[in-house]
Amino acid sequence: MSMSDSNKQAPNVIGTWVGKTNDAVIGGGSHYPDGEAGEVRFLGLTVTYQFNKQSNRAFAGIFTIEGHTVQIVGSFSSDLVSGTMADKDGTYTFKMTSPNVMSVNFASTTTDRYDQSAGPVADCHEITRQ
Repeated sequence: MSMSDSNKQAPNVIGTWVGKTNDAVIGGGSHYPDGEAGEVRFLGLTVTYQFNKQSNRAFAGIFTIEGHTVQIVGSFSSDLVSGTMADKDGTYTFKMTSPNVMSVNFASTTTDRYDQSAGPVADCHEITRQ
């Protein structure tokens, strides 16, 4: 008897994951303070993801960058390797490259709807489970 895809278990992502961004940022905002409106900056900032809840393909936790912490939720695609995450500031795609390494891509058109200097962000980085 073969297992159907719905019975397969997603990888466990519970734990603390740390990495460094490869940001291209325009302006400032809550994630990236000190930017002038319209200014293009390239940043390498430490990021921490702490996932503390998981139900098969769905998971949740908190994301921290530069002292700014937000709740984050995620879900694996049916391949159980890649998926998507979201926080109040933007959306992410990810791919597990090993059991303890995740390749993460983040994009946002703004990082702070209340700060007019906050512009688009594009970032691809890897995080490693500690």
